[in-house]
Amino acid sequence: MIEQKTLREITSDMRNNFQTAMNAVDKNNIDYAILLLKSLVLKEPGFMDAREQLRKVERIKTKSLGFMAKTMGGVKAGALASKGKANLSKDPKKAMKLAEDALAIMLSNIPALNLLAQVGLGQKANFIAVEALTLAAEFHPKNENVLNWLAEVYAELGMGAKTLQIRQQIAAMHPDDMNKQQAVRAAAALATIEKGSLDQDDFRKSLKDENQAIKTEQDDRIIRDVDDVKLLISEYEQAIAAGGASMETYRKLAEVYQRGNEHDKALENFNIVVEKMGTLDPHIDKAIEKSTVANFKKTIKQWEEYAVAEPDKKAESEENIALITSQSLDFQLERALARVNLYPNDTELRFGLAMVYWEMKNVDDALQQFQIAQRNPHRRLTALVFLGRCFHEKGQNDIAVEQFEQAVSGLVAMNKEKMDALYHLAITCEAMGDKEKAAATFKQIYQANVSFRDVAERMEQLYK
Repeated sequence: MIEQKTLREITSDMRNNFQTAMNAVDKNNIDYAILLLKSLVLKEPGFMDAREQLRKVERIKTKSLGFMAKTMGGVKAGALASKGKANLSKDPKKAMKLAEDALAIMLSNIPALNLLAQVGLGQKANFIAVEALTLAAEFHPKNENVLNWLAEVYAELGMGAKTLQIRQQIAAMHPDDMNKQQAVRAAAALATIEKGSLDQDDFRKSLKDENQAIKTEQDDRIIRDVDDVKLLISEYEQAIAAGGASMETYRKLAEVYQRGNEHDKALENFNIVVEKMGTLDPHIDKAIEKSTVANFKKTIKQWEEYAVAEPDKKAESEENIALITSQSLDFQLERALARVNLYPNDTELRFGLAMVYWEMKNVDDALQQFQIAQRNPHRRLTALVFLGRCFHEKGQNDIAVEQFEQAVSGLVAMNKEKMDALYHLAITCEAMGDKEKAAATFKQIYQANVSFRDVAERMEQLYK
């Protein structure tokens, strides 16, 4: 097993050689610097300062190569890598030397980087494998074999954020590949629990006793009243106060605060989770949005109450309510766009963005997003209804009717969603002057639920 070492942990002779190599770098004597640093890395593969500096000067050399030099260098480096691969199992040290010799010629050589990664994994030096594959991904960002391998190594090491980044890169290359999107979702889940998700046994030890831990686990699934919320908050806060609390503990505390409508404290803890993750998880981001919007609504309610208490201030209240409502929608749009930009193939997020546009009365952008969102099997019928509403708003009623009829045909039970689709179909038919079809459609709703919206009133008018 190869251990990582710092400058302080190597011999004095190696430190002197390292300093000589750095002097060569300062004098722009690249080839000599590579020769010295490579010898240090081969002698002590875990010497991280030497590895870092070697890659820097090798990168400089590779970028300076002309077309012919790159062509010849690729051939030479590839030949060395082939020899190294033949020695991989019987003589790993020789394989590593051949890999380093190849990289000294051309750092971007894929066979050499792959060989170095294999040596690193074989010697349980994961940091070497990560280094090699990261370089390969840097120089060859479209090479899916490299990207998939790097993502697998990251995942095995529990590096969720890094795994997610690579999976997103792969998915962006295949916008319509659901398997790639599923891999992104799996990576997002890993990112959520990175840096040590809450281990049940460890968490139990942080509580007062085993019975209390079991009770907390049960209450975390079903929170019945305010006392349950207070109990859970107390338990998680104790775990955090004890020190060494995981990211999962902060997440659960934030969720309980959110359930208890203590949104400022929820946001505080969700932000800690984001900081620990180092990446944007759509589920956490939505939770942050939920509490932020709840605070906007709380402020709006206060202005509404103020308008009732101070009737002469009604105009001022309405102005502030309109401003806060606009700010809330702007915030929701910002977050929805950020999530979609990060996960462009996630049709659930597209539906969320479409709904924000709809609330903002931005019909054209909502229409575009609902068209993408209808690819989601769970959102298809709802998206169709909103597509119909968008077309209706644009005065394109014939197209709107087609969307509503598709949605209605897919909805079997006469539930609220189907009645909603029928309702909008009916008012669109009415707008087109097709009163007979409008009446027949309203009648379907009326027979199922006479209290649905203003259907009873409309039926009376139609019969008159």
